[in-house]
Amino acid sequence: AARRIVTLRLRFKAARLAGQSRQALESSRLLLKHRVFSQVVGRSVAQSLAIELIRGAHDQAQVQAVWNALDVFEQRIPEVALEASERFLLLGVERTQVRQCLLAVWEAMVASPDSFSLALRIKLVRVLSLSFDAAQAPVEVSWLARIEAAQAAWPQDALLQYLAGLVCMRLSLWGKAQQMIKQALPLLPDPELKREAWLAIATLAEQRQEIDVANQAYREAAKR
Repeated sequence: AARRIVTLRLRFKAARLAGQSRQALESSRLLLKHRVFSQVVGRSVAQSLAIELIRGAHDQAQVQAVWNALDVFEQRIPEVALEASERFLLLGVERTQVRQCLLAVWEAMVASPDSFSLALRIKLVRVLSLSFDAAQAPVEVSWLARIEAAQAAWPQDALLQYLAGLVCMRLSLWGKAQQMIKQALPLLPDPELKREAWLAIATLAEQRQEIDVANQAYREAAKR
């Protein structure tokens, strides 16, 4: 067993030095299995290598192949799932698939918001909001239910309220969308999200033929 572990260590180091991320990831899995790596170290190594592999993929098929080759432990690392989701969006993968990729991360965040940094929560909301922003991709009512349940559990969370408003907007629930986004906007902790919220308000105002309101919202968005 000791010889096996030494061999794995050497294989892992050689793969890292050679820039062979896939082989290094395979070796790291075995080192974690043999408890050479702690869960914390194993997670950090897996996160780094998985992200390298995702960034090295240049088309839909390659990204999908990388994602499918990751094990469940790796797919559930928030940074990895978000990196894959952003790559999927960039390459035009079907939006429902993007959201499926994020489902486990979403559930973990809802179950324990304090375990996610603010930056990570902002990124999750931003990527999800981008996945909802496509006329050709229907929003599953199940996602509205998930987001509304989370927002009800954490009613002071502006990020969740904003996201719920966006989903309502995509489902043509105009009045509800406008109310939720307006309430969330002053409390959003990210300038880019605030800009997107103003653009959403402008779109909603145009739906109601409120041209002055829409123009003012566009001006506010331009300031961000």
